[in-house]
Amino acid sequence: MAVWRGRTWWCIVVMSLLAAGCGTTPHITAHHEPEPRARAGKPLWLLSLRMTSANDGWATAESGTPANPSVRPALLVTRTSDAGRTWTDVTPAGARPMLSTSNASQVLEAVAGQRAYFAVTASTGESSSAVNTTVLFTTDDSGRTWTESAPLRTASQVGFVSFADAEHGWVLMSEEIGMGKDQVWLYRTADGGRHWSLAASSPPPGSDDNTGIPVVCDKTGITFPTTMVGWLASACNAASPGALLVSRDGGVTWAAQPLPVQLGGNGVPAVLSGPQFIRGRGFLTVSQYDGTPVLLVSTDLGQTWRPVPLPAGIGPYPQVTFFNPADGVLVPKGSQGTPGDIFYTTSDGGQTWTAVPQGMHFTRPGTTIDFAGQRTGFAWFYGADGPETSPPPMYETVDSGHTWSSFTPRLDS
Repeated sequence: MAVWRGRTWWCIVVMSLLAAGCGTTPHITAHHEPEPRARAGKPLWLLSLRMTSANDGWATAESGTPANPSVRPALLVTRTSDAGRTWTDVTPAGARPMLSTSNASQVLEAVAGQRAYFAVTASTGESSSAVNTTVLFTTDDSGRTWTESAPLRTASQVGFVSFADAEHGWVLMSEEIGMGKDQVWLYRTADGGRHWSLAASSPPPGSDDNTGIPVVCDKTGITFPTTMVGWLASACNAASPGALLVSRDGGVTWAAQPLPVQLGGNGVPAVLSGPQFIRGRGFLTVSQYDGTPVLLVSTDLGQTWRPVPLPAGIGPYPQVTFFNPADGVLVPKGSQGTPGDIFYTTSDGGQTWTAVPQGMHFTRPGTTIDFAGQRTGFAWFYGADGPETSPPPMYETVDSGHTWSSFTPRLDS
């Protein structure tokens, strides 16, 4: 999950869907856990969260209040094994000086409780002529030790990371060159990051070259479910055949993926989320600001896609997550991007959905829901923009949101 450096119009439209936090304290109707003495430790302001199971999760965070901008605390990579109550600082030693640079960017990609990738670009300014250093750190033992990749030295910054297996991975570097335009460079490794090669890139600005990865649209994610097949999704403010690109040669060449829906047009933004692949089955969410969102499903590794029905009235930008080919959760968006009052679950791959009335009404803009399974989920608030001197609480549900309990995440001292 990326920690945003600042994006364009589409990020403003869906900022609350991703991780921006601001506004007033949420109206709380949930049970609040007592804070036992054994849980004493430093408070924690979360910047990103990815729970890989009901107990295990990863986050980027700060251990000091962001309310005082003149004293910015260090960014940390943290891990929990007790459902978010306590967190351990597992930041790679080699990443700390890189993170301290004034314009650093980073991506934390958690794969499992033990395995995660952390990519960092050390940068002191946004300049097309500056050469930045990007390093990928990999752990297989829950962050106790990290392997440091060979450095990438480019004028761009890290945007997304995807690994098909332990050896084959891709890093997408990007530079925003205009409203709704990203120039990107895709690097790949076949030895876990010891060596990198440029697989594909966008043509330079003003070029008539139509090969490579188009600069139009803001890139929203890259996914390689196999060593040869990958997808690059985007957010576009107009109809674009390149909103979803597919590669079937390991990222060297890319082509527009045909989809059974009309995307964008008339300046209306279309945002593609995913695709997510689980044992060969793919799920792709297509959201449009003034239209009905569509969930597309593939059973042939993305060669063809078909729409499946979504509940009526869920709003333009739902969050759809699957945990196996059958079981998934849908979180609608309400006012100002807050979660809706009714979530939905499916146990048949999205063919039918069951409404789950929520036991809590989140009213703070930027509330983010992260489900680790169909029943176990977590709610959190992006801490970097918060004015509080105390960190915002986290919330946990074990019944798909019927009830929530709140607690304060803390860093092990």
